[in-house]
Amino acid sequence: MDKEVGGLGIRRIREFNLALLGKWCWRLLKDTEVLWYRLLAARYGLVRGRLDVGGRDSSVWCRTIVGIRDGDALVSGSWFPDNLRLDIGNDVNSLFWLDRWVGEVSLSVRFHRLFELSENKMATVAQMFAWGWYEGGDAWRWRKRLWAWEEVLVEECRNILSNVVLQVDIADSWRWFSDPATGYTVSGAYGVLRSGTPTNHLVPASSLWRKDVPLKVSVFAWHLFRNRLSTKTNLFQRGVAVCFWMWST
Repeated sequence: MDKEVGGLGIRRIREFNLALLGKWCWRLLKDTEVLWYRLLAARYGLVRGRLDVGGRDSSVWCRTIVGIRDGDALVSGSWFPDNLRLDIGNDVNSLFWLDRWVGEVSLSVRFHRLFELSENKMATVAQMFAWGWYEGGDAWRWRKRLWAWEEVLVEECRNILSNVVLQVDIADSWRWFSDPATGYTVSGAYGVLRSGTPTNHLVPASSLWRKDVPLKVSVFAWHLFRNRLSTKTNLFQRGVAVCFWMWST
């Protein structure tokens, strides 16, 4: 936590580690022609043009990276996909329902009911376009007959797609929404992760961290204001065995 908000000025280890791992997620989306990516693709396989988790035989690293990329709540939440945007090109590898390629959210979120009923959940944009997403097109395949209100949702979705034009000679490109000009950086991602972490403004930084005060005194004061001293009550709450005779004298 930064000193300005009463911290020690040390990076949050979890958030910084996620930011470093997120860099690999970004490279897996951008650097698909390099040798190391081809080796990973040969080892774990590809699904719709993206690195697969590889099943039970995959490494912890691969499962973690894919979990961050896909926004797995058990790994790190959706901070990474929430900051991704896809600039439309030929849409060969862009997932129609799951990727954010039109609008601020994916179509699976905006039209969740249609996504549940669709038989083409993992279809790419190019495939849906080729099958025909106009009225009566083969792209709209459902597990059951739609109700009237569900037909209204399909019409709304078609209206959104009516202005979409695929650029056959241009590949899709990923954009980091938090910093479109620079793209993904570890420091930028760390800032995104840290912004979602609540902080406690317990004491002004100007009063705590002073050059004319020895550092060990400032650290002691920091522990005091944040109730981190090894008092009898704190040790008991942490489950630490306390010898009460230590305070009897």
